[in-house]
Amino acid sequence: MITNILLTKGYERGYLPKSDSAMIQPIFATANLAVRRKALDEIGPFDINCKTGEDIELGIRLARSKWELFFEPRAVIKHKHRTSVSQLLRQWYGYGQYHPYIFKKHTSKCVKIYFPKNREAGWSFFKFSRIFGLPVPFHVSIFIMPFHILNAFLALALFSAVLKLPWLSIVALAAWLAAWLYFSGRDFFKNVILKRNPRWVVYSALRYIVNWAYVCGAFIAGLRIGVIYLDVTRENTPSV
Repeated sequence: MITNILLTKGYERGYLPKSDSAMIQPIFATANLAVRRKALDEIGPFDINCKTGEDIELGIRLARSKWELFFEPRAVIKHKHRTSVSQLLRQWYGYGQYHPYIFKKHTSKCVKIYFPKNREAGWSFFKFSRIFGLPVPFHVSIFIMPFHILNAFLALALFSAVLKLPWLSIVALAAWLAAWLYFSGRDFFKNVILKRNPRWVVYSALRYIVNWAYVCGAFIAGLRIGVIYLDVTRENTPSV
């Protein structure tokens, strides 16, 4: 999602490092978080306009203040997850619907394109506020992720087929296959071939449709408030 939410891999017990980015901060979901009353008195309570993502929005304000987050790996929280695919899709579609609001609240009108530094080191980004000398009229936030790369190649292949451009379709499909092998081929070989665990395929398929639910919810709802927002469910999302 839009911040390093629950990005505790690689962290040990202690204070989480703050980021130079306004939006990309290490935070915790409020299902796993206790906040000092003094901190809330200083930065303010939850934003009532956030039907979801209120913990992310609060975390951004915490990161901009003097307060810090402390990670305690021994604190275990048991959480009841969704029990059906339809409930899971509705959940992530809803997450997508309300996260663009947070970007609009905490960023100026510009185009920001985020890309991962690597699997562990978070995000880098570049931005621009003008196009052909004119100010960007929207809030645009795009996360370059394997999910989007694969679907872009697949969309190009289908579009080329409709236009009856077979060579372009072949090139696009070859690029899709190469990207899939790069992003997921090793995991597929390790889990399905070596470990003989076909459930990995089911899990990957489920993550794929959940990503689509989140992407569609965020893109559609974002357009209604003047935000173009393209992300996936987690920054370390599998490519399928």
